[in-house]
Amino acid sequence: MTVQNPKHLTNGPLISTVIVNYRSWDKLRACLDSLLNTNLVHAKLEIIVVDNCSDDGEMNTFIEQYPSVIFVLNKGNFGFSNGCNTGADKANGDYLFFVNPDTEVPKDAVEQLLSAILVLPPFSIVATQKLSENGKYERVERFFPLWYTITGLGKSFHRFVNRKRIAKDFAKNKKIVYPEWVSGSVIFIRHIDFKQLDGWNEQFWMYSEDVDLCKRASLRGGKIALLQNIEIIHNHGGSSRINPVTTALTKSEVYISRHVYFSDHTQGISRYVIQTLFVLKSLLEVTLIAILSLLAFKHPKAKMARLLFSNLIRYYLGVTLNHTWLSPRSRRHKHAPQITK
Repeated sequence: MTVQNPKHLTNGPLISTVIVNYRSWDKLRACLDSLLNTNLVHAKLEIIVVDNCSDDGEMNTFIEQYPSVIFVLNKGNFGFSNGCNTGADKANGDYLFFVNPDTEVPKDAVEQLLSAILVLPPFSIVATQKLSENGKYERVERFFPLWYTITGLGKSFHRFVNRKRIAKDFAKNKKIVYPEWVSGSVIFIRHIDFKQLDGWNEQFWMYSEDVDLCKRASLRGGKIALLQNIEIIHNHGGSSRINPVTTALTKSEVYISRHVYFSDHTQGISRYVIQTLFVLKSLLEVTLIAILSLLAFKHPKAKMARLLFSNLIRYYLGVTLNHTWLSPRSRRHKHAPQITK
């Protein structure tokens, strides 16, 4: 279902903002208010909200309160990538601006994103600095996963070895830096490039889809740019921290999505080695956490830890039986259920 209301737009290229929502209505309100307050001189803005079947009765209220916003009700919760692609299919813009519902966009951010991408080659992606509600900046020096960076220790080693280059390339006084990938919470891309990249990869139900998109864009010659002089507020956890069951499910997808990424972007013996190492690392990690959770058996975080262990064990059994690394929730998995609750 799509509900669209006309809005007077200024002259210039059309930018379509796509927001995927799942029961994050309070934070979505702040996001929409910030977007509707955007200063645009050289562009016009279209706002599309795709609701991944929240099924809580809130959407009609928002349709009434935000008549200039396009609301699309998805048929089910088929994941972040599917929601983004659904919104992009409805978009009329020359540029696509994907933002999470738990973000707040400064007045001049969209104009500056547009100015930045105009001087970058095709298939480029532009993002901004992200600031949490408690004033903490997100890390900007992001690298594509390697076999030895699948653990926290490995990542620390990689950063230590490359510390001089990182300090130079990601100096805080630089307006623009170039990480290997940027978070999917803020993605600005040309619409034509997005289509040629075949959009977001729906093999990912949640997480790592941003790493995958940036990887594919880079392979086509695009640059991944991050504007350090623009700060978008990112209030984490809008729809992924509702209760222990939901939290365990989303944390499971962190592990699963990494397997999907390795399956797509490695090959031969290196794929076998990295998948095996990541299975061992993941099982050791969640098993230890589950054992420790027995010390505080009734605590919600302890319950989440045990559910996470159970989810991951079931996933690895499914990998063996179904011969696929895809999440059972992925639309491309032959046994994928429709999740609406």
